[in-house]
Amino acid sequence: MNSLRQPVKIGDRFTITTLSQNDRQRDDAVHILCVGPVDRSYVVHDVLLKISNSQLSIVTDYRELWIFPKQEAIHLVIIHNTLSLVELEEACRYIRQQWSHARILVVRSGGSFLEDGLYDERVVPTVMPDVLLNTIERLTGISSAWRSGNA
Repeated sequence: MNSLRQPVKIGDRFTITTLSQNDRQRDDAVHILCVGPVDRSYVVHDVLLKISNSQLSIVTDYRELWIFPKQEAIHLVIIHNTLSLVELEEACRYIRQQWSHARILVVRSGGSFLEDGLYDERVVPTVMPDVLLNTIERLTGISSAWRSGNA
């Protein structure tokens, strides 16, 4: 069973994992990168507890994306609403270039926003956990069987 874990600081980033010891070497684990403060990433972590084989890495501001290991297989990047519109656009362009297969979920409210090609989905900061989980599942292609550990 998954449980809340404290983030582990590795260099300039944080990693929270819900991989069991048996899953640690599985290539099919879903890797999610959050861009924003650690406290906001706990919301995402709590949702990921429902997915048995996930890994959450955290960079606390968008500049840390440039030093994040390029060889990491990232499936989804979640960008929190702490970035300015200019930083958000820069970060999305970099993510599209660096991890072209990764999907981008932006957690932000407000009027002016990015052009559609720079992100895949947008939710408001007050999104309900079930809606966030469904959005993550849709963006990463996780099935309910995978989520329950029956896949």
